[in-house]
Amino acid sequence: MSWVTFVWAMLIGGCVILALPHLLVGIWQRRGAHLFFVLAAAAVIGIAIGELFMMQSSDSAHYIAARRWTYVPVSVLVIGLVGFVRFYFRTGRLWLGLSACALRLITLIVTFMSPPGANFPAIAGVREVHLLGETVAGPIGVVNLWTRVSELSSLLLLMFVIDASISLWRQGTADSRRRAIVVGGSIAFFVLLAAGLTALTHRQIVSVPYLVSFPFAAILFAMAFELGADLFRAGEIAQKLHLSEAWLHESEERFRTMADAAPVMIWMATTDKLCTFLNKTWLEFTGRTMEQELGNGWTEGVYVDDFENCLKTYVTAFDARESFTMKYRLRRHDGEYRFLTDTGRPRYGVNGEFRGYIGACVDVTDLLKQQKALHEFEERVTLAAEAAHLGVWELDTETNELWISDKVRELFHFDHDIPVTYQIFQERVHPQDRALRDSVVKHAIQTQGGYELEYRTLLPDGTVRWIGARARCIADERGELTRLLGVSMDVTDRKLAEQSVAELSQRNELILNSAAEGILGLDLKGNHTFVNAAAAKMLGYEPEELLGRHSHSMWHHTKPDGSPYPNEECKVYAAYRDGAVHRVSTEVFWRKDGTSFPVEYSSTPVLDQGRMVGAVVIFVDISRRKKAEEEARRQREQINLLSRVSLLGEMTASLAHELNQPLSAIVSNANAGMRFMDKGKADLDTLREILVDVASDGMRANNIIRNVRNTIKRGDAIRQLISVNDLVTSVAHMVRADAMVHSCEVKVSLANNLPAVVGDPTQIQQVLVNLVGNAFEAMRDKPANKRKVELTTEKNGDETVCVAVRDYGVGLSDATRARLFEQFFTTKKEGLGMGLAIVRSIIEAHGGSIDADNANGGGARFHFTLPISKEISK
Repeated sequence: MSWVTFVWAMLIGGCVILALPHLLVGIWQRRGAHLFFVLAAAAVIGIAIGELFMMQSSDSAHYIAARRWTYVPVSVLVIGLVGFVRFYFRTGRLWLGLSACALRLITLIVTFMSPPGANFPAIAGVREVHLLGETVAGPIGVVNLWTRVSELSSLLLLMFVIDASISLWRQGTADSRRRAIVVGGSIAFFVLLAAGLTALTHRQIVSVPYLVSFPFAAILFAMAFELGADLFRAGEIAQKLHLSEAWLHESEERFRTMADAAPVMIWMATTDKLCTFLNKTWLEFTGRTMEQELGNGWTEGVYVDDFENCLKTYVTAFDARESFTMKYRLRRHDGEYRFLTDTGRPRYGVNGEFRGYIGACVDVTDLLKQQKALHEFEERVTLAAEAAHLGVWELDTETNELWISDKVRELFHFDHDIPVTYQIFQERVHPQDRALRDSVVKHAIQTQGGYELEYRTLLPDGTVRWIGARARCIADERGELTRLLGVSMDVTDRKLAEQSVAELSQRNELILNSAAEGILGLDLKGNHTFVNAAAAKMLGYEPEELLGRHSHSMWHHTKPDGSPYPNEECKVYAAYRDGAVHRVSTEVFWRKDGTSFPVEYSSTPVLDQGRMVGAVVIFVDISRRKKAEEEARRQREQINLLSRVSLLGEMTASLAHELNQPLSAIVSNANAGMRFMDKGKADLDTLREILVDVASDGMRANNIIRNVRNTIKRGDAIRQLISVNDLVTSVAHMVRADAMVHSCEVKVSLANNLPAVVGDPTQIQQVLVNLVGNAFEAMRDKPANKRKVELTTEKNGDETVCVAVRDYGVGLSDATRARLFEQFFTTKKEGLGMGLAIVRSIIEAHGGSIDADNANGGGARFHFTLPISKEISK
């Protein structure tokens, strides 16, 4: 026998040995994992036989036949591995495994339908391959595209195994992780090895025959190792089970001993509903023997009126395998029937099989008597509580059981036939107060104290009611504080009245705090009783710092000149003395930081039923008003200055004539003197007369110029960058007083991001003041509510800035508009006709232009432009 035949025979024998025990286990115990293992082992055996036949083929026909039939065990092996992993791991995405099996079966079908098979479209022959010192056969051919399907099947199988192993690993137990590593890892590794070896052989990259049976055999060994370990562990479990049965028998004996020592009556019944055990306490209670009580003997002591209900409850629960609790009377050894509470529970074995019932009985006769007495007491308490319109409730802090009186049901709108739990009770509490009440109740239970609380309820009809509640922990029969007893009453009417008063007070306080004036309440000692927000802010204090403290010493202690201010001179306190209102238009109050501010205030006495109780001081910080007055004065001065500038323009025309005469005389006299000197006939007396005339004419021109300079003392104009928006805003402020005189409203509309221009700000101000003044005059005959002047700025597309002054007066006629900017042309009786001419000359000197037209809606609109970036020479 050759080495190749020997090695493959050993491989086949090993697979048979591995498969036989698991075949028996799989059939005997119906274990799917073991059966799929046997299927995989049989497939490996078939693959090994096919490989052996292929290696021993003498020609291509024999090789093709062996190769085709080898595809059958390969497909079976894929199915076996998928089934084993699914049953053994009990996890993994099944669709991956089924996809691998389906692709493998497709390859098998293609192999039998198109010889020589899926891997090669044709096998030209066999070649010699050396293996284990022998020469074996290998195929000669071109790899088929169907090989990709086989490789994809192997890839899906690999993904299925890895996915199942990861899921098994995540279960976290040592056993699951061992299986994932040993079985999952082995299958993944050797499937990848077999697929790679097959691919290399197909493409004749390696010169060896097909050897996939050995990697698959390694997978079998890993699977067999884990399955054998499971069988070994199963044997250990069986041995432990045998020991546990002995222990169970011992524990039953121990149970019977403990049951006999228990103070309660214990019984046991088997699956036939018959009693098989009663403890010593039961027998002592009934005075009967075990033989008398076993089976149905115990029912002989049940009170005749309770027997039917007792038996029905027992049988019904027994058939349903449910726990039960019932109450019945049982005859005691002295002949007295005592009330028992009997509780039964179903019993189950280790494997979950039903074994019967076990129960315990407690004599509750004395307890029922106590409950009856307590009920009678509760009835009396309930009557008293209802007379006082109180609802009574009690909470068992150990069982969380709640009892409520009928009055509580009425208060919370609970039906009389439904049980009320603590949770249901809480649901009647308003959602916004639910957490508060729950925390208060829990705190009272934890501290074994009590509480007093008012909260809202939200009734089913949507009504909101206020409940006043009090509760405290009381002792039970053991002396332990396990019960919370409380009373509840409807306090909605009182609460609404309180809320109305609080809301009225809050509204008054909001009104006072919203007032811009400072408001202070003082008592007869001069201490603060009320401070609104405006007063505290103006005085620099928090309201809490002022309340209760003496007023005069805090903010009225010093006169404006710095001298002390005696209490007896204080006009605030004068209201106490004469009961009259005192108003002061100008005085100072002092802030917390030591600074003062001017105020206007009044002190009004407060009377309560004709009795003096204090005073109210209302004051206003007039700092802004003082500042506004100063600003108005300064603006009037500036307007006067601009008026003088305008006057200078008007005087220019007349000054031109006056200056022309002396200057012409000076020139004439100078020329005459020069002629005399040129002729050589210079007469000193004549020259002296000429020079005297020149000096006289020069002095007269100088006086004219000095008068002009006295009119405006601002010096020569200086060109600079001008913010037109700032200039328009300043002019609007400057003409505010004049606007008030003319009852006109000045509105300003400024363009954003307006570029600067170059010019003389004083002259541009003169232009705007002149135009605004003309606008005021144009609306003199209009009603006061229609007198409005609008100043606007905007940027034009031709790199200029446009400023417009629009009025709502009578507008411009065509004749007036044509001559509007001519010198000495005016429509006003007192005008000189130079204002607009000067305006035009100033704008044109700045490189701009000015025009006027009638505006939509009535009135005139004067607008001029100034260049943005062009530098203008002086």
